[in-house]
Amino acid sequence: MSVQFRIADQILRVDDSSDATEAVVRKYDAFLNLLHRGNYAFLRDAVRESLRFLVSPKYPDLERLARENWNSRPALTLRHDSIDAFLGKMPMRDRKAASLDIATGGGKSFAMYGIGAIALAEGLVDRVLVLCPSLTIEEGLLDKFTTLAGNQELATIMKELGAQVAIPAIKRGNETIQPGDICIENIHAVYTNAGSSIADSFRGHGDRTLVLNDEAHHLFSPDDTDEASMKKWLQFLVSPDYGFRYLIHVTGTPYVGNDYFPDVIYRFGLKQAIEAKVIKKPDYIIEDTYSKHSWDKTYTVHQENRKEYGAKLRPISIIVTQEIARCVEVWKELVDYLVKKEKISHTEAEKKVIWVTSGIPTAKTAKARVDIAYCPRDAKDSPEKRRKENLVALKTVDESTSLVEWIVSVSMLTEGWDVKNVFQVVPHESRAFSSKLLIAQVLGRGLRVPICLDVQPFVKVTNHEAWSVEIANLLKEVLEVENTLSWGYDNRRDEYVFPLHNLRYEPEQQTVETKKEKATDINLTLRPQSRKSTEYSTFSETGKLAVEITHKDTVEIDDAVKILRLFIRGKDETLADKWPKSRIKSLIEKALKAGGYDIDFLSRENLSLVQQALGPLFRPVDRAHPRFGQAAKELVSVDYREALRQSFSESRLKESGTVYHVDGEKPFPKDEAHLWEQYNKWMQIAKIDESALHEDAHEIVKRIHQVNLSQFKTPCNVMYASHKPERLFSDLLFENSDLVESFIKMPDRGCYSFPYSYKPAKTGKTHAVNEFFNPDFFLRLKDSHDVLAVEIKQDGDDSNRNKAKFRDGKAHFERLNAVLKEAGEPWCYHFYFLSPDDYVGFFDQIRKGKYKGWKSGLMSDLGTAV
Repeated sequence: MSVQFRIADQILRVDDSSDATEAVVRKYDAFLNLLHRGNYAFLRDAVRESLRFLVSPKYPDLERLARENWNSRPALTLRHDSIDAFLGKMPMRDRKAASLDIATGGGKSFAMYGIGAIALAEGLVDRVLVLCPSLTIEEGLLDKFTTLAGNQELATIMKELGAQVAIPAIKRGNETIQPGDICIENIHAVYTNAGSSIADSFRGHGDRTLVLNDEAHHLFSPDDTDEASMKKWLQFLVSPDYGFRYLIHVTGTPYVGNDYFPDVIYRFGLKQAIEAKVIKKPDYIIEDTYSKHSWDKTYTVHQENRKEYGAKLRPISIIVTQEIARCVEVWKELVDYLVKKEKISHTEAEKKVIWVTSGIPTAKTAKARVDIAYCPRDAKDSPEKRRKENLVALKTVDESTSLVEWIVSVSMLTEGWDVKNVFQVVPHESRAFSSKLLIAQVLGRGLRVPICLDVQPFVKVTNHEAWSVEIANLLKEVLEVENTLSWGYDNRRDEYVFPLHNLRYEPEQQTVETKKEKATDINLTLRPQSRKSTEYSTFSETGKLAVEITHKDTVEIDDAVKILRLFIRGKDETLADKWPKSRIKSLIEKALKAGGYDIDFLSRENLSLVQQALGPLFRPVDRAHPRFGQAAKELVSVDYREALRQSFSESRLKESGTVYHVDGEKPFPKDEAHLWEQYNKWMQIAKIDESALHEDAHEIVKRIHQVNLSQFKTPCNVMYASHKPERLFSDLLFENSDLVESFIKMPDRGCYSFPYSYKPAKTGKTHAVNEFFNPDFFLRLKDSHDVLAVEIKQDGDDSNRNKAKFRDGKAHFERLNAVLKEAGEPWCYHFYFLSPDDYVGFFDQIRKGKYKGWKSGLMSDLGTAV
């Protein structure tokens, strides 16, 4: 299915505005107005929606709510295969159980207190049990709940409202829980029953208990979907021994992998929280001139944060790994780096860097890795001892007395983070950032805003450029879910399909090269090298940042000569006599001087290039070396009807795309129609008053172009132009539609393609790269069998790749025309490379009938040798 699902469309609506329900929900407005003030006023709605569900007689359980939404919300039927599949994702559907999605840093704890306090005040329940995944989170909740319960203003309001419980007692699980109490416990204590009175206090009282689950994503995770493998936390909640009836799950990361929770009744997600300025704004890398991992880059960002925020606090950077063993290894790497970079002792560096994990691995291999990476401080030290010390240190890292500047952690961590001074998040490996759940959780580590800052700060996500696109796409979906629409063949427009012809290609030996004697001359060209370089990282919000990178992959020139000497000797002992060290060094220095590079060392890349250049010395003589190319074979037909549909995302549309459509038509199938209908509503509003649209809607409306039916001579449901040059060409194509019988904008992949080869620019490699070329447009001229194949490029885009495309494209269509003529076919193809400067001239030549043999300016530039 090509349309992504709006998260807003997945939220279950609690539709009960009856007087009885609203009387309870609105009764506590004064309490909520005091509890949730300023930018956090949105939490009032989170509490109200929870109460509405809990007290409403209309919904005896989650299943009733889910079925009602299934019948009234088309988006749910598109996301889930059936009502049974939908309900099957809700293991507590037989109870009043639902989830709240409140962004990390958005005040989840205060919302939970509000729900629990009102449930007790109203007499809905006698007790409240708050469960969380770790002792650290438990202590944080105890502190906040105790403070709120001791607030006299809140207590006074409750008394005035006649609350059955005006001031709840806040207790731990090792105390006896009485009616009117709120018990806070970490779930591990519940499992073990060590010193916990949970069983004695709650067994048999589940129907009069409200359970609030914090960090509830730990309840539902991959491979925990069937009863046999349910997590112990979930097993406890559904146990008939307790019979818990009222449950609210709260999390800022409501995902199972990439799937959004099915039972969310209220959402204030990252996007809303960023817009409300209650959390930091993520600023992630979108482009990098240096794609390898570098502590220099991470350190530079850290120092920039110190310059920006250091007068008021100590900025912290966190590095996120996938597993515990790797976490300790990365901690050691960072400590060693700081020792050299800041010229400090290991003891000082270790005070600046802590590692935080939920435990020490027990698997033999992983445990051994931890033991190797960890350096005990004394005979009594151990990784487990340091881990516990780090958890204690984590509680005070925001304080001015703390020396901690760096935290290394694992991505899926049960330990709570309430750290506000994080200003850089570094996913150290792609797996640590490989799902929406992990991204949302890792981002959450750095989203809280320090009280001392009066502006919304940034949290920089220093991801590796090698997977920037992957991370950027997931980030966009977490921050604002992407909607996509598909376009392609529409059988209602079949009259505009016309025959397309191609040639089948297959590899074929074209030449045979036989060496009669071994090579003696070495053609050596080296790549730029330096011990340090200034590279640039471009962030999504703050733009470019210059980073000085120290390159470690270098070899001193004399050491490089020794390595190459051994390389030659290992290949051919006799040949080694002709290549003494002095000759090898002379060869390298000559190549380095020719490039203007430092001659005292070789980068590892250049050392490899020297070895490659020496390769011809070892080639055997009198051996045939065949050279292969792609040979054109028989004529084949291409049917556009069989082409795969293409899709475009809402963000790409807003950024650079354009959609062309015919007014009044319904171009999209059922699963996409609702999104297109929304766009049409915005277009109607824009005709009356553009200022009534929000910014996103305004941008989308600008990108949708209506075309007259008589001009829309294409077999597509709509036509999508992905960038400005395509848009400018499409505009003129529709204006000049009287010149064509029909036209097709081809998919980016498949359908119509042919091979081409080129030698990459700016590389030490000399071999050709073989790829496939897909022209952008095919235009069938009016009353003619002439077809114009058009490739669209930016002005001045005369790269080696485009020169090769033009060269091999010309040859392809010349061969194709010859085959067509020989077969007695009337069709003839004409091939063009166009940039915006050429468009007017192109259509002018068609109108004059002088398009045959015409060359655009770009074609003239591309005609030079590759």
